[in-house]
Amino acid sequence: MKQVKFYINEEHYEKLRKLAEEQGLSVPAYVKNLVLKALGELEPGIEETVKYLEERTEQLGKEVGRIGIDLARVIKRVERLEREIFSRHQRAT
Repeated sequence: MKQVKFYINEEHYEKLRKLAEEQGLSVPAYVKNLVLKALGELEPGIEETVKYLEERTEQLGKEVGRIGIDLARVIKRVERLEREIFSRHQRAT
C-alpha cells in the first residue's frame, strides 16, 4: 500500500471541504473516494444509491409522522368512548 500526498491552495481545499461535508466525509476520505472512482475501484452509482436512500428515509419519516397522527386520533376516540361508557355506567347505577 502506498501513500499519496499533495498540496492545494486554500480555495481548492475549502471547496473540497464543503463537498466532503455534503457527503458526510472527511476531506481525505472524500478525495480517496474520488480517486478510487476514477480508477474504477469504487462501486459505480454510489451517489445515486445514497440519494435514493436519503429520499427513502425522508419518505419513511413522513409515513411515520402520518402514522403518529392517526394513532393520536385513535387514542382520542378511545378516550371519548371510555368517557361515554363510564358516564353510562354511572347513570345506570
